Amino acid sequence: MYEPEVIELIEYCQELEGEVLEKKIEDTYSKEEIYLQILKEIYDSCDKTLTDDQLSERFKEIPRVDFKEAVINLKKYMGAVSQMYGFML
Repeated sequence: MYEPEVIELIEYCQELEGEVLEKKIEDTYSKEEIYLQILKEIYDSCDKTLTDDQLSERFKEIPRVDFKEAVINLKKYMGAVSQMYGFML
């Protein structure tokens, strides 16, 4: 019914379609890993900031944490990461 060249092209297109779907799935998992890593970094940073503030309050050896500055830095970090990975915040 079809010429051999047409059949070959159809098979090639189906093969490419499969590769595109696999790539989309890989990209999705890659983005999930990036999101997870960013959330872990933010969580750890918040935890460390709170611990530092507790220590500075208790021992008064270092100045207390400036939470306004901490939030500004967190916002800058999230903006830089979102720009780097093409996320829209």
